[in-house]
Amino acid sequence: MIEYMPLPFRFGNKDVRIIVDCTEFPIQKPSSPMEQQLTFSRYKNTNTLKGMIGIAPNGAISFISPLYCGSISDKQLFLKSKLMDRLEPNDVMADKGFLISEKLENIGCKLQCPIFLKDKIQFEVAEMVSNSQLSNMRVTVERAISRVKQYKYFEGALPYRCLPHVDKVFFIACMMCNFHTPLIQVT
Repeated sequence: MIEYMPLPFRFGNKDVRIIVDCTEFPIQKPSSPMEQQLTFSRYKNTNTLKGMIGIAPNGAISFISPLYCGSISDKQLFLKSKLMDRLEPNDVMADKGFLISEKLENIGCKLQCPIFLKDKIQFEVAEMVSNSQLSNMRVTVERAISRVKQYKYFEGALPYRCLPHVDKVFFIACMMCNFHTPLIQVT
């Protein structure tokens, strides 16, 4: 399998099986104050639905969560998505800020995140290389999300009447993105 992985994964990140990130879609403001509160995203400062996408090392979208109310945290969304049930020991996940390392360690997985300077003035060479590789992988999942959002359905705020169907449309849009030109070229 390693010989078919893109270069950024072959060297130093060969254990990565999935890279995850969350995305949000604005929705029309619900009329109910309770629904307004549930869907309000502090990050986007509007009412949203939030989902998580996981990509395989080759850039294909391999995991799609249901959409949840915008107030959910990345960690809560990750846990509700049941992705952990599909991971095997020694799988490694690369992502940023999901605060799930302990949960993953309980099932034998390791979370790879960029290293931040704390009390250091500069990174060591190995840390710089690792950060660079992880950043390249992060960009790939962000590009996948960008492709999904290019579908006209997701332009502007989603009408409230569409919400019962938006999960299906999100899933289909993600799968359609797998038929586009590959995000990563295997060399």
